[in-house]
Amino acid sequence: MRFFLLFLCIVSVYAKTVDAEYKVTFGLFGTVGKAYAHFESNATNYAISIKAKAAGIAKVFANNRVEEYGSQGTVTKEGILKPKIFYRLKQTSKRRDFKKYIFDYEKKTITLLTDKEKYGVFHTRNKEILSYFTKNDVLTLYYNLHFYLRPNQNLYRFQAVGGSEQDGKIDVKILQGKERAKIQKLLKVDGLYLAVKLYQKIFASKEGQLYVVLGKDNIAKRGLLKDVIFFGDVKGILVKKEVRE
Repeated sequence: MRFFLLFLCIVSVYAKTVDAEYKVTFGLFGTVGKAYAHFESNATNYAISIKAKAAGIAKVFANNRVEEYGSQGTVTKEGILKPKIFYRLKQTSKRRDFKKYIFDYEKKTITLLTDKEKYGVFHTRNKEILSYFTKNDVLTLYYNLHFYLRPNQNLYRFQAVGGSEQDGKIDVKILQGKERAKIQKLLKVDGLYLAVKLYQKIFASKEGQLYVVLGKDNIAKRGLLKDVIFFGDVKGILVKKEVRE
């Protein structure tokens, strides 16, 4: 379910408040998940929260799985989001896994606090310093994306907490020509087509990429993860959005 993350996190930073709802579908199984995203900001601070949960038959197989992601921090004068805290919670009826990342810009370090529990079996806590420093988490990266895009450049490599476990690596490609047409035939919507690779095992589809379509308002309209083992193509679809200034 972690691919919910990218379906939800690309929203215009200029809006004060954005609420979006998505569904994830898979062929004959219909809707297998739902996700809800909330973004709010003022002149100096922002907060992002995302909650995703299994639905339908997937709810049974996933042990009532719920995932939450969040980012909190400041907004620069230029409008760039600068995270102070990024967190991720995974929870089922059998276990809980919570990770919290704390950014220290003076020391240029990111501290990871981990809290894992398998109910009735074990409960562990750990603290470590990441081997790299970056000024983005995976949520702020996509809010900030328009600051990084350049004319005549289609392929980008970024670094953000939530990307590769080793160094935060994330690749983003703007699709054009035949490559874009191929994915558009599957998603059947207009917009800016992106291919995103997070270098995580859970994203190990045959082509290893998540495809995201942005609308004119910079809100993700649809997403596609191709050739997932046991599932095939999995789609994320925007079903409701509300933008308030």
